[in-house]
Amino acid sequence: MKHYHGTLRPTTFLLVALFGCSSAPTDTTSTDARSNPADAAVEAAVSCDPIVGEFRDLMADYEDGLKSMIEAGEVDKTRQEEWSAKAKELNDRIQARGERDLGRKCWQEFNTISQTYAPRIAELGMKMAMMQMEKTGLDPAMMEQMKKAAGQ
Repeated sequence: MKHYHGTLRPTTFLLVALFGCSSAPTDTTSTDARSNPADAAVEAAVSCDPIVGEFRDLMADYEDGLKSMIEAGEVDKTRQEEWSAKAKELNDRIQARGERDLGRKCWQEFNTISQTYAPRIAELGMKMAMMQMEKTGLDPAMMEQMKKAAGQ
């Protein structure tokens, strides 16, 4: 009778190493970003092409930066323009590479990141514009129209 103990152990060890040491999150009850499928896909971009991760990080910084400006009641126009220009530049580079070069998974993650952050950033940009208009004394009727357009 042949014994295969010698060949099973390395295979078992390999499977344990691959699946047992996975870097996947183990906290399934968390209510953080992983609870939203779109946000979970955004976080998954970490395993993609570095340019997709760079785009994700930039968009998160852009959103956080705009929120901070709104909370502080101050607009850093230069910083806002830098984020916008960098986002456009990365978007153009990723678009130029396309799905075939990036791979389907990374391409989908790029699109998810765009779909997740673009409306958030647009809404924050609208809030900042209204904030600036209030400071400059814009006509109240115009402000009401802007607020309605922004969904406030």
